[in-house]
Amino acid sequence: MSWVCASCGEVHDELPVVAFPAPYVWYAASEAEREADFDLTSDTCIWKNEHFFVRCSLDLPIIGTNQVLGFGIWSTLSEANFDRYLDHWDDPDRATLGPMFSWLANVVPDYPDCSTIKCNVHPLEPDFRPRLEIERSDHLLSRHYHEGVTPDYAAAYVHKHLGI
Repeated sequence: MSWVCASCGEVHDELPVVAFPAPYVWYAASEAEREADFDLTSDTCIWKNEHFFVRCSLDLPIIGTNQVLGFGIWSTLSEANFDRYLDHWDDPDRATLGPMFSWLANVVPDYPDCSTIKCNVHPLEPDFRPRLEIERSDHLLSRHYHEGVTPDYAAAYVHKHLGI
């Protein structure tokens, strides 16, 4: 699964992560709404002080390899879980917080409506984004999470959406 990076010209052995800089609601907002209603960082987002999001890692296993098709993706959290997560931001035992129920919060290209995907956010130790676990369902993204994707699918997805 080697590829040549268009930016640095180097050959890499693992696919790059498909990253979303913000949750879907941020993209739907106007510039004025973004300024007034959002507190967005690279790891967290608060919308209107009512909706809370965290950026997570989502890995789809690539069948027959030890690699993944990775996503830097956003998920919701309740206000209580969001506050608990932030309260333990630098805590080396943050991973012991356990899973927190969430909903997927991005439009993922080539997958049908993802707003109905139930998830669990699994906090990891500091310096690592939480791992997102998708609950089993008939949704294509859930099937890919639980069953994996082929190497050809992963390569084609990254090529199509990252241009490499």
